[in-house]
Amino acid sequence: MTSDPVAAFLDAMEAAGVVPVEPIADRLGPDRIYFRCDCDSKKGRKTGWAKLYLDEHPAGSFGNYKLGIVQTWRLSNDRSLTRKERAEIEKARREAAAKRKEEQEAQWRNVSEACAADWERSRPVNPEHPYLVSKGIVGEGLRQFGPRLLVPMFDADGRLWNIQSIGPDGGKLYTKGGRATGLLMVLGEPMDRLVIAEGYGTAAVIKRATALPVVVAFTAANLVTVAKAMRDRFPDAEIVIAADDDAHLLSHPTIQRNIGVDAAQAAARAVGGRVALPPRRAA
Repeated sequence: MTSDPVAAFLDAMEAAGVVPVEPIADRLGPDRIYFRCDCDSKKGRKTGWAKLYLDEHPAGSFGNYKLGIVQTWRLSNDRSLTRKERAEIEKARREAAAKRKEEQEAQWRNVSEACAADWERSRPVNPEHPYLVSKGIVGEGLRQFGPRLLVPMFDADGRLWNIQSIGPDGGKLYTKGGRATGLLMVLGEPMDRLVIAEGYGTAAVIKRATALPVVVAFTAANLVTVAKAMRDRFPDAEIVIAADDDAHLLSHPTIQRNIGVDAAQAAARAVGGRVALPPRRAA
């Protein structure tokens, strides 16, 4: 096993199925701890992300928003540590974690304020926007800034933390440096029955077809958190999780599972809900 923390970190990313299409080794380091990167054939999507702390105890995490992958990592050390060393490491870890959390929350608040300003400057959507036309939807709850549609991302209490923007070609971007986990958007007024879906387009189509309130969770990894938040707010509601069918990932060399369906089933189990699967396309 390599003792180079950067090389070991990149090996772990590849083994988990997070494979950047661009060189990133020179971007890993103390001057730029967190960054997004392309991890599929469509450049500019920035679906991958990585954090690496190159201190005395190299550690980090990485993932892929599109594939719902989140994994932590630390450099292996074969030498046994004394009790005193372990205590010192744990103390340093807690202090570093507290500092990182404080810095992260401050950054999220700054991005939240910037998103609120962007939202105020935006205008009503053009119903002829190519993305809306391709999906057959009207853009309920959205705004538009230039050619991009703005999808607001709120917490369960209604605070705007981030914005997902959608280009005419369907390309999706999040506000850089903003909070992404635990955020949602609600289409309609939840009452005794509601649906939770991953993306806005899917949610809007379901809303149009069923007239049911639909909650956008944005990613597969977010489904459980959003489902729990909805269960807390609506304890008696029937919750249906509309799964994305990622059957193509079953043949992926490292993933080999249907992330969309697995995530939907986990969310349904967490809140006593049901899963709705999309019809399979004919081969």
